[in-house]
Amino acid sequence: MTDQQPGDMYVLDSPYELSRWRPLANWILVVPHWIIQSAMQSLSTALAVVVWFGVVFTGRILPGLYGALAMIERYSQRATSFLFGFSERYPPFDFDLGPADGGAYPPVRVNLPEAPETTPRTAAFNFILAIPHYVVLAVFAIGAVVVLIIGWFAVLFTGAWPAGLRGFLVRFDNYWLRVWAYVLMVHTKYPRFGL
Repeated sequence: MTDQQPGDMYVLDSPYELSRWRPLANWILVVPHWIIQSAMQSLSTALAVVVWFGVVFTGRILPGLYGALAMIERYSQRATSFLFGFSERYPPFDFDLGPADGGAYPPVRVNLPEAPETTPRTAAFNFILAIPHYVVLAVFAIGAVVVLIIGWFAVLFTGAWPAGLRGFLVRFDNYWLRVWAYVLMVHTKYPRFGL
């Protein structure tokens, strides 16, 4: 079943039902992805700084660097989705660069926007302008942790994700990605608040 709204960057297309043992095992099975994801997150910070300087000095987002950032975010979303038990299918070790999802992991699609040809230099301040979103995301993140714990027990006892709980987490991921695209200056329009 697809949890999707028009314009979503994060699309979850997997059944709500899964094996009851998944909550007990996925956190162990995802360890190889966590190791890779951890290394890539360090690289992501450095790449984001270079992209920021690129916009300040050239008014452009370098497509290759942005493609690497998009790949890292997609990889992270896939691994995290598996950890949460959104799919029983193990995520691939896929390192395709670029914002478009190549379909390597059908249960989770992360289609990020293309980098624009030019970016206004004022977009370099997006990371500051997004501070109110950081606060709202932090509040929603607390709610997401509570929802994850409840969902974990629901899957453990019933073998299925409650639709409302899973829907909340999908909307949270989409909100996160809207802010991510704004902070990386790919979108220059201020993102809407909320899920």
